[in-house]
Amino acid sequence: MPKVSEIAVFFTGGTIGMSPVAGAPGVAPGGNFDQLLKQLVPQGENIALRPVLWSDKPSPHMTPSDMFQLARDVEATLNEESVIGAIVLHGTDTLVETAYMCDLVIDSDKPIILTGSMRYYSESGYDGIRNLTNGIRACMLPLPSGVGACILMTDRIFSAREAVKVNSLNVDAFESREAGVVGYVAGESVVLARRHSTPNRRRKISPESIDAHVALITAYTGMDRSFIDHAKSVGMKGIVIEGFGAGNIPPAAVSGIEDCLNEGVPVVLATRCIEGGVWPIYGYPGGGADLESRGVISCGRLGGPKARIRLMCALGLTSDMDEIRRLFEEL
Repeated sequence: MPKVSEIAVFFTGGTIGMSPVAGAPGVAPGGNFDQLLKQLVPQGENIALRPVLWSDKPSPHMTPSDMFQLARDVEATLNEESVIGAIVLHGTDTLVETAYMCDLVIDSDKPIILTGSMRYYSESGYDGIRNLTNGIRACMLPLPSGVGACILMTDRIFSAREAVKVNSLNVDAFESREAGVVGYVAGESVVLARRHSTPNRRRKISPESIDAHVALITAYTGMDRSFIDHAKSVGMKGIVIEGFGAGNIPPAAVSGIEDCLNEGVPVVLATRCIEGGVWPIYGYPGGGADLESRGVISCGRLGGPKARIRLMCALGLTSDMDEIRRLFEEL
């Protein structure tokens, strides 16, 4: 008999499995995973799906610890010889964070596709079946070695590192941070983009555990040090600050950052901007160059939520500030 290859389908919950609830407002988890799988068209005689009912959570209920455990469980499954790839069905609100956790933690060149839907299970124009079907096709390509975990939504494949959700309601809700797509759907096929035909260099961070005590603070005009002080006082082991522009914050917050650094609490600088990233251009108090000179770590082109995921993983490996800085420099 021909050898059967498996694609693991992890269901974590999200809109893709939700339905209206009688007598209650809105939609909620509906236990629709089995029904979703029954609607799939077979993708090949020697391809079998391995369903994994991992959870049935709305994605805002996913914690960093959940994301880390999911990544370890997906990795363990990919280590089985018969498994050629994994699909993770997930809510879209925090999809990019779970995808980036998988990208950092999972040490495998087998395809890892995360997808979901913007419309709920029984809604007109439901996009879940198409996204799942295309995810299966993407696992059969295979994807280029080194591309890492990917998000597939609306007929496009994005790298986990670059993907960002840009629309809260539209079906076409995801974009890439300047890097373009890994591939796209053309008819019944998934086609790779030429620019992703060569392997990418990725720095893995695979700790035995993570430290989820990392705060994410968005800078605002007139900001002082109070939120930074509060984060430190409640035991945060790291802080990510989303600054303005290329990574700049109000001057009244700088002393709070300095106190964190002096007490061994790493501070990572991100930007509120979707594109461009952090660059040490400005030397005035609170400017990116000024903050870098004080010991703040730049996250480059990562957004704040992903910088927070990376810092959690880094703290799971070390508390040494120089080593943490190196883990961010080797993005």
